[in-house]
Amino acid sequence: MMNTKFSSRSGFFRWRLFPHPGAILASVFLLQGVLGPDAFARPRSAVENFWTSTGGPEGGDALAMVTNASGATFVGTQGGGVFRSSDNGATWVGVSNGLTTSDIRALAANAAGDLFAGTFSGVFRSSDDGESWTAINQGLDFPFVISFAVSPDGVLFAGTFEGGGVYRSLDNGETWTLMINGLTNTYVYALAVNAGGDIFAATWGSGMFRSTDNGETWVEINLGLTEPYVISLAINAGGDIFAGCDFGGGVFRSTNNGDSWTPVDNGLTTSNNVNALVITASGDIFAGIYGDGIFRSTDNGDSWTAADDGLSATFVLSFAIGASGDLFAGTYFGGGVFRSSDNGENWSEQNHGLVATDVRVIAVNANHDIFAGTYGIGIFRSTDGGASWAKVNNGLLGLYVRALAINGNGDIFAGADFVNGAGGVFRSTDNGETWEEVNQGVIPSDVRALVINASGDIFAGTYPFFGVYRSIDNGASWTAVNDGLTCGNIWSLALNSEGDIFAGSAGCGAGVFRSIDNGEHWTLVNNGLTSTDIGALVTNEAGDIFAGTYSQFGVGGGIFRSTDNGDTWTEQNNGFTALDVNSLALNSAGHILAAANGGAFLSTDNAESWSEVSSGLVPVGGNAWAVAFDHEGFALAGTAGGGVFRSVQSTTANACPRSRQYWQENPALWPVDSLLLGAQTYGKIQLKKIQEAKGGNGDASLRLAGELIAAKLNLANGSDPAPVSDTLADADALLSDFAGELPYFVRLGTPTGAAMANDVAALIDYNLGNLTPGCAP
Repeated sequence: MMNTKFSSRSGFFRWRLFPHPGAILASVFLLQGVLGPDAFARPRSAVENFWTSTGGPEGGDALAMVTNASGATFVGTQGGGVFRSSDNGATWVGVSNGLTTSDIRALAANAAGDLFAGTFSGVFRSSDDGESWTAINQGLDFPFVISFAVSPDGVLFAGTFEGGGVYRSLDNGETWTLMINGLTNTYVYALAVNAGGDIFAATWGSGMFRSTDNGETWVEINLGLTEPYVISLAINAGGDIFAGCDFGGGVFRSTNNGDSWTPVDNGLTTSNNVNALVITASGDIFAGIYGDGIFRSTDNGDSWTAADDGLSATFVLSFAIGASGDLFAGTYFGGGVFRSSDNGENWSEQNHGLVATDVRVIAVNANHDIFAGTYGIGIFRSTDGGASWAKVNNGLLGLYVRALAINGNGDIFAGADFVNGAGGVFRSTDNGETWEEVNQGVIPSDVRALVINASGDIFAGTYPFFGVYRSIDNGASWTAVNDGLTCGNIWSLALNSEGDIFAGSAGCGAGVFRSIDNGEHWTLVNNGLTSTDIGALVTNEAGDIFAGTYSQFGVGGGIFRSTDNGDTWTEQNNGFTALDVNSLALNSAGHILAAANGGAFLSTDNAESWSEVSSGLVPVGGNAWAVAFDHEGFALAGTAGGGVFRSVQSTTANACPRSRQYWQENPALWPVDSLLLGAQTYGKIQLKKIQEAKGGNGDASLRLAGELIAAKLNLANGSDPAPVSDTLADADALLSDFAGELPYFVRLGTPTGAAMANDVAALIDYNLGNLTPGCAP
C-alpha cells in the first residue's frame, strides 16, 4: 500500500509520495485518403496526435500491485496508468483504456477477477483483464481513493485521503456508501479483511480501527500500538495482523484480532517507513521499506533480515504475489518492478514494456545521440532517434537528474539532486559510458541547471540557497559566483550570443538575474516580470529572452519575453493556457516549445501566440517536464510518468527518409496506423506482415508494397514528397490494377513485374535518403 500524502510534485516544488503530464497531387491525394486533408501541413502532424511514444526509457513508480483470478499481475503507476503482465513479469503492456487519470493509487481484485483502481478521480473497474475501464463513483462523494479491501463475500471497501474515510459497496462498485460511524480519523491509508470478515482500517494519525459488522460501526483498537501513523497492513492465515508504520515506527503484531499490539522489530534495522507488507503462502512476511529495501521474517515477525540482493531500487511501495508464487515488489523514483522466484533471496528487474518513467531533462549531442535524465534511475541514451534506450549509469552516483549540458568536445555534464548523500555535478568524457563526480566537495546542494558558454566555462545553478557556481577547467574545480545574487535558489540558466548569463530564481520573489561579466556580478532584471518564480529560460538568435514561470496558488505564471536583454519584460500568454512552465526549447526556425504542467505548447511567431500540442502525450493532461529538438527538427518531450515522446513530424525542414528495415524494426515509431496501397487500405498488423514477407517466391507485388509502405511512412513522418511523387503515383496505380488484398503473385519476368521492379529501385533509393539533399548516408 502506497502513501499518498503530498507536498507537491508540480511547480517548483516536487510531488512526493510520503513517505516524507498533377503526379504530385495524385500522390498527395492517395495519402490524404489515410492521413487527412492536412497531411503535409507544418508544424502540426497530419495524423491525430502531435506526439508518439518512443517506448522508453523503461521503469516507473509502481504505486500499487495486484494479481487477479486469471493469473495476470497488474501494476498501477504514477503518471503511466495501469500495466499488465501475463507472463510472470517478463513483459508488460499498458492497459489504461477508459481511465481518465494516469495516477493509480490503489489496486484490488475480487474472486470473480474484476479489477478495481483507486485514484484521485475515484474508482474504476475492469471486468476484462484491464482491457477497458469504467468509472464507478455513484455515492463516492470524496473520490480520493488510496486503499482497498475485499471481504470473503465480495463486499468492496475503499479508503480515502483525509476528508472521506471508508466507503462500502455491496454491488461490485456500482454504488457506494460512506461508513464512518466511530471512525474518528478519515485518512485511511490501508484496509484489510480477515477470514471472518472483520475489517481493519489503518489511519494516518489515529492508529487502528476495527469493524465487526461489515463497516457499520468502527472501534479504535490501539492498546500497545505506540505509533499512530499506520500505513500498511497484512493478515496471515492464522489471523495475526501486522501493521507497518510511518516515521520509522516499524512493525506491530496483534495475535488477538487487534485487541492488543506488540512491536516486532528485532532485526528490522531501518528508521524509515514500512510502506508495504505481504505474507506468502508459507507464512513468511515481507516488509517494503522506503529507502531501505526489503526485510523478511520467517518466524511470524519475531525477527527480520534484509532480503534485497539484486534490488537496485530501495524505495519499496507495493507488493504482489504472482500466480506461480513469485514475489513482486513495486518501487518508487522510477525503479519499477522487481521479481523474486526464491522467496526474496534474489531479485531481478522486470520492466520490459513498463514505460512510466519520470524524465526531467533531455539533451542531444552533435552526433545526434539523445540523453534522458530521469528522477531516480539516472541517465538513458538513445543512438537511434529514440527507437531504443540504454541505461548509462556507470559511476553516476547521483541518479536524481535535473540538468544536462554538453560542451564542444562532447563531454556531458549532469546535475543531480542530493539523495542518500549523492548529488551535484557528474561528467562523462566517453558519451555516457562512464561518469565521475566533479563536485570536489564544493557544491553542497541540488544542481537544477547547467549551461556552458563558448569558452567552455560551466555554470551550475543550485537549489536551495547556494546560487551559481562556475568552473573554468571543465569541472575540475568550482567557485561560487554570487555577487549581487540576492536569491540563491537557481532553477534555470541561459546564455545569449554575447555571452551574457541569465539566472532564473524561484521561491524568493526575485525573478531573473543577469551577468554581463561571466558571472562575476549579477543584477536583478525584473521590470514587467509579474511572476517571479522562473522555471525555464531560453534565448534566440536575435537576443530575445523567454522566461517560463510558475504560478502562485493559481495566480500568475506562464510565459514572459524580453527584447532588450532583460531590461523589460512582457507577458506572452495568448493561447497559453497552462500556468506552470518547466522547460523551454527553440528549433532552428526559432519556434518555441514549452513543457508545462498540463501538456506542451508551441509558438511559431516569437511567443506572440501559442497552440497547445499535447495530443499523444502520456499522461493525458499531465506534466511535461522537459523539451528539446533533434538535428532534424523533431521535438522530444520528457514526461512525468510516460517516458520520452517524439513529435510525429519534424517541426522544421523535411525529415530525412528512413529505410524499410528501420520502419520494420521500429513499429512503435510509425506515424500512422493504416495506409492506402493501391485501392486497398491496410491496418498496421497487415502492413507489418507485408513488410516482413520481402517478396518471397519472386512476387513483385510484395516487393513493391514493402518499399511503398516505407515511403509512405516517411512522408507521414515529414519527409519531402517531391523526389518520389511520380513513383508513388505509379506504384499505387500498378497495385490498383488488382482486386482484393495483397499478395498478387506477380512474376518479375512479366511486363507488370518489370514495371514494379523499376518502382522498387526508385523507392529504395528514396527510403535510403539518396534522393533527398543532405540525407544520403
